[in-house]
Amino acid sequence: LTSNIITNARPMRVFTTTALLLRAAAGFTSVPYYTRSFSTGPLNAGDTSCPLIIAGSTSECLGAAMALCAKDELINSRDDQSRPPVPPSQMIAFFNEPSDNQEQQQRALSSVTVSSIQNSIYFLGESIENSEQMLSHALQLTSRINRSPDSSGDSPMLHTSLHSKDKSKFDALSMTRNRFSFVGLQLHTNLTPSDDGRITLPRDEAEELGNKLQTLLDGDSQFPLSAAVTMDIRTHLAMLQANSLPRSRGVLATNSDVWAMSDFIKDGIHADNEDSLLFEYNYDYSDPFGGCDPLLRAGNAYSISTSSSEYIKEFNKKEVIGAFSAAYTALMGSRMDPVSSICIANSVKRAFHKLGSFDGITYQPPPYTWKTIDLIVELSRTASERVVTVNGLARKMYKEYG
Repeated sequence: LTSNIITNARPMRVFTTTALLLRAAAGFTSVPYYTRSFSTGPLNAGDTSCPLIIAGSTSECLGAAMALCAKDELINSRDDQSRPPVPPSQMIAFFNEPSDNQEQQQRALSSVTVSSIQNSIYFLGESIENSEQMLSHALQLTSRINRSPDSSGDSPMLHTSLHSKDKSKFDALSMTRNRFSFVGLQLHTNLTPSDDGRITLPRDEAEELGNKLQTLLDGDSQFPLSAAVTMDIRTHLAMLQANSLPRSRGVLATNSDVWAMSDFIKDGIHADNEDSLLFEYNYDYSDPFGGCDPLLRAGNAYSISTSSSEYIKEFNKKEVIGAFSAAYTALMGSRMDPVSSICIANSVKRAFHKLGSFDGITYQPPPYTWKTIDLIVELSRTASERVVTVNGLARKMYKEYG
């Protein structure tokens, strides 16, 4: 990380040689994306995928790394004596996007966080200031990976956050989306109080967001795109109300559209706790009479309920939700099924909420240690046993919340 991010910590290793850069691509083959039947039970193994480029925060970087490490532990359980002292690094290249909070930006990351980033990823790039620079760096990295004799030729994945008002980033991603094998997006919006006092996204903004997101997901037929999108439940319901929820035609899953929610609504009341939610829509594009109506075609919803009454505090919510979103991208991009992915991603969110620290200005994510990984594994196993499946829940929440 550059000096404007870390000012008081020990120097960070920065991998810049082509050989080290291409470690993330060595030995991997292209595997078609698939989604298993949700009825077969959660925590399906999935297959290892290509390298993941993250343009975001340190929490997003560590959240993705911890999710991939926890997935490996769930699939290949090992006793403590056979494990290395430090969890293995993951195939992640990280470009830091500076925080909007200048005061927080000037504070140093703790030495534990610096060490965690150093141990958890394969490549650390320089800080970036805008979406054009981010995509330029990511595409340069993509080109260098694909030129390697050890590379499978499969383009890396990309994860980044995207604000509904950031037109330049929407445009940049739309023009370059086919350069990546998989794109993960965390959507941000400006929620405001409605006339009845509920916090929601205004209809015109929801309609505009849906249209821009539809354009982004409409990939070139010669270069089909796979993607994962996370957002808050109120934004999702607002797009339903505006009839602007995109139809991805297989981009968000093989046979259905799957959307991950970072929060929950229960009995018409918004709950910003440790729960998460997965919505599935089963469209019939051959049916002109309601085949593409999301309210008519709402399929199963998968609720990850933690029975926790503790709400995520506003001062660390961005970092905690960012870790959740990046974890979901990493898992979906590694060909894990959506239910298994959200089980582990929700466990990452809980770990960041429980183990992360806040000194009044700066949030420090939990360290990349076996203690953290073991907690995520334990929470994931519990989550997989408590997944609640409800048919048409999106329609029910839409009626309750509006």
